Amino acid sequence: MTIFTKKTSAKTDVSTLFFMASSAIHPLPPWQLQHVLQQLGAVANHKPKVLSETGMLPGCSVRLLDLSDQTESWITLVYPQQAQPEQGFISVLSPLGAALLGKNVGQVAEVQLFRRTLRFMLCDLMSVKQPPAFTFTPSVQEKRMNQTLPDPALPELLLSSLDLDRLDALLSRLPATDPARLALEQELERGAVVEPEEMPKDVVTMNSTVRLRLLKTGEEPCLTLVYPKDLDAAGDKVSVLAPVGSALLGLREGDQIHWPMPDGDIQPIQVLQLLYQPERAGQLHR
Repeated sequence: MTIFTKKTSAKTDVSTLFFMASSAIHPLPPWQLQHVLQQLGAVANHKPKVLSETGMLPGCSVRLLDLSDQTESWITLVYPQQAQPEQGFISVLSPLGAALLGKNVGQVAEVQLFRRTLRFMLCDLMSVKQPPAFTFTPSVQEKRMNQTLPDPALPELLLSSLDLDRLDALLSRLPATDPARLALEQELERGAVVEPEEMPKDVVTMNSTVRLRLLKTGEEPCLTLVYPKDLDAAGDKVSVLAPVGSALLGLREGDQIHWPMPDGDIQPIQVLQLLYQPERAGQLHR
């Protein structure tokens, strides 16, 4: 069996996107990581079932049909310690691996990557030699996530077409594997785009000033969301490339997000008031 035969397409750069989707370079969001770990835990705690009932699990190989270019590849789903994406051994904690988990022949796995939807149909599924058993001992950070992480549903985002164009230009100058680029692209992927003059007056856009509430501490800082070049020493601005900055873009007054902090804690943040929005002030092309 040929394990990995993905073709390269210079026109769409499919091979690069496929590799990114198959590796941990593009990290899973916390809610998806938690969901995958729960699935793996459920499998480990139940009696073995036939493959037709369980679908794709670590230790299985599958023939994938890429619906964008009709190329095929055999890949094997493995635990992170056995992952070798260039050889076709895909970690279950990669975007593609997480999308494949539990899928069966005839189903389609979808991966959102860089505002593109990659779609793969599972054509053939077979068991191979089972990798070493997956043992997972939650760290302090993961325990906190399990205790405080909300439902996976996230607030709907609205983006200005002008902001999106400028952010695209900004991201194109960053390395494809830059964590800040990946985080912001992940947010932009799920946003709905409107023209500046159609932007509702309560949505956080670039150069907006917002009053936030940190729900765990009660603090209510005021921050202006800016491009990196506009940061200064005043401390009242946040870059759109910072974790909180990328999370704020496109939210509305009253929206609440849960964001991982550097110490591993999950901080609930609410948008209390939009103090200034360029579109509301008539500065449509600022």
